Amino acid sequence: MASGGSTENTVTSLLRDTLKFLGKNAFLKFTRELSKIQTKEGYERTELESVAGLSPAALASLLYSHYGRSHCIEVTVEVLRAIGQVHQADDLVDRLQTGARFVEQNKEVIIQQACNVGEIIKELLQEGVLSSKQHDSIVAESTNQKRMQKLYKLVPVWDVTAKYCLYNTLKRNNLSLFLRYA
Repeated sequence: MASGGSTENTVTSLLRDTLKFLGKNAFLKFTRELSKIQTKEGYERTELESVAGLSPAALASLLYSHYGRSHCIEVTVEVLRAIGQVHQADDLVDRLQTGARFVEQNKEVIIQQACNVGEIIKELLQEGVLSSKQHDSIVAESTNQKRMQKLYKLVPVWDVTAKYCLYNTLKRNNLSLFLRYA
């Protein structure tokens, strides 16, 4: 969830922006193709009737709720490529990877200089990146640096979407880090 009371999370927002950029015809192609793709085991295909007439924001929310944080990105990229929107697919993947790389490459600086760490941890819990147990364990630490060190112990096993959520949360709460190191 984004700060400021918004109910849209980081990944849904990213998907919405990608889908809005398609334009009307490509968006209609996207919704039709979405119902045709073969999904991973454990996921049901999205029926055309359930997505017909949805706005980009509503479809982004549906993709997230239906496929989950990581798989909704994979599905979106696959559909974009299938309809010939390779540039959009590559841009979506690049945005995620850029965020993940920033989080990985600037670990020490982020640990030393991040502020609003309580808000970062809270947002990661709301995003579903952290479990309640992980959240509670991290906020129990006595300083921001110790909290960020404990958070970063989890990062190596995260997928690119979870790292992107951290990147986005850091960006919202620590813009000065990005002005200096991005």
